[in-house]
Amino acid sequence: MSTFRVLFFFLFAIQSTIAQYDAITSNKTIENLLHSIRSLEESEVDEITSLSKLLYKTAFEKKDTDNMIIAMQYLSTAALNSGENKLAIQYIDNAINIARDNELKPQILINLITLKGNHYFDIEEYDHATTIYYEALSIAKKTEDTFLSWALNANLQFIKLRTGDAHGALEGLQQSEQTIPNIRPRLKKRNLALVLARKSEAYILLNQLDNALLTNNRGIAIAKEIKNYNIHIDLLMHRGLIYMKKKAYPKALTFLKQAKELSHEANDIVFLGKILNFTAECFYESRDYQKSIASLEEALPLLTKKYRNSDELSKCYKLLGMAHKKSENIEKSNTYYELYILSLSKLNNKKSTVSQKLREATIAGYEGQINSLQQQKKQQQNRRTYSEIALAIAGAGLLTFSFFFIHIKKRNQKKFNALLSRIEQQEAIRVHKNDQIESTSKQIEKSSLTESHDINESLHKNILKGLEKLEQQEYFLNTDCNLYNVAKKINTNTSYLSKVINTHFDKNFHAYINDLRINYAILRLKNDPKFRLFSIKSIAKEVGYKSSDSFSKYFKIHTGLLPSFYIKKLKSQDKTSQKTP
Repeated sequence: MSTFRVLFFFLFAIQSTIAQYDAITSNKTIENLLHSIRSLEESEVDEITSLSKLLYKTAFEKKDTDNMIIAMQYLSTAALNSGENKLAIQYIDNAINIARDNELKPQILINLITLKGNHYFDIEEYDHATTIYYEALSIAKKTEDTFLSWALNANLQFIKLRTGDAHGALEGLQQSEQTIPNIRPRLKKRNLALVLARKSEAYILLNQLDNALLTNNRGIAIAKEIKNYNIHIDLLMHRGLIYMKKKAYPKALTFLKQAKELSHEANDIVFLGKILNFTAECFYESRDYQKSIASLEEALPLLTKKYRNSDELSKCYKLLGMAHKKSENIEKSNTYYELYILSLSKLNNKKSTVSQKLREATIAGYEGQINSLQQQKKQQQNRRTYSEIALAIAGAGLLTFSFFFIHIKKRNQKKFNALLSRIEQQEAIRVHKNDQIESTSKQIEKSSLTESHDINESLHKNILKGLEKLEQQEYFLNTDCNLYNVAKKINTNTSYLSKVINTHFDKNFHAYINDLRINYAILRLKNDPKFRLFSIKSIAKEVGYKSSDSFSKYFKIHTGLLPSFYIKKLKSQDKTSQKTP
């Protein structure tokens, strides 16, 4: 096996570091272990892990810090490739600690920190990757390492690209292309091919497809010349995307097929999930929905294992929802749309945090230049000027924050008052609940004739009665309350149950259950002071959710308020009423 591959620029650094370590190592056992690890295929994760642990043990006994670090690098990358992302980060953190404790060369430390950033980049945790890259960049600048500074800056442009700032990324990548340091010719070509791949991607996002194709062609020519499969696959995939954007779907599928075949041939599955998503999108646009679903079902296990919180997994859910809807499988369509919606908030939070960090770093860079110029002025004048500016900014910031806080507070109070009013109205008409149910049932009997041709009136009515019974039993509070179990309890199948819920309640099964749970939580929190003393996690579990995040998300969607705010206002209201004579 060739030395483990890390996406982007720092493979060469890790390889050169390993080569340096090998030259120092004279222990035959360690040499044999290193040779055995390198002879394995990347997919042989268990064997690599076992040998790397043995390498670490042997190096530890010999107090060989260099090979202890190498063992940790192999263990980290093996863990990442098997989907054990947290373990991968733990291994590389151990390597970083060894390097720091033993005061090894700064270049070794930079390489290790960058490898950690690459791991986060690979799993699309761009917030963490940004922080780590800036940490490495700070050390590289202090040691005046021109190449590593350039490479880290290029990686930061990649993050801009992946978090939606295509204009900013393109500007940075054009500068990177013009300033590639003079290094070994093959390595320089590799880095140029990689920059071109990302420039092509930026042009695609900006819908400059002709520029994207020209840049892509340049990149593929270089990737073929130096036989770099990873970059070649990347460029083939994006060439397919270019033709998909041009609506030339057969041509797009040709290049995506080439990318997929090369992935298997080179045993390089880094881009495979993305390739399959693009393939599915082409089939969907060509109205071949079954092939689209097949491609997505092939992608899903890859994406859920390694990229649980990623754009690609979110996109896969959305496409599956769309394709199943076109295939008239309402149940599966609803399931995947629900998963898609749940994934969006995490992605948006992640991207906004990254964008903020990049903006802060850019501002810090400009401030550094300004400070350098200001040194030419008198120190006293500088101090006075900066003090005035700081006071002005602080005052303006405080004023802005105060207005913002007051606005949010008023808005939440309005939402709280509206929610209480709604609860009181519901409680007032509760005595008429039976009449309402009877009226609704009659209405459904009529609508079933026009909206559910494949479900007879008797079955439709029985399903609604079954749902009503389960509501009275509060079955929706169980964590195992799902479509299959509910259908089983009311003696029907999941397809009929989904259709009746869609027709009667104008929502899918998941929304129906979530509404019941949140309504229950709202009422119980209002009427049960002891329930308000529970933690959010305990309340979530009590009303059927497996995590407090899911409960808080649906509570916010349903009420516009976080459960913590709602509870706080209820407690405050209780105190006020107790004080009133």
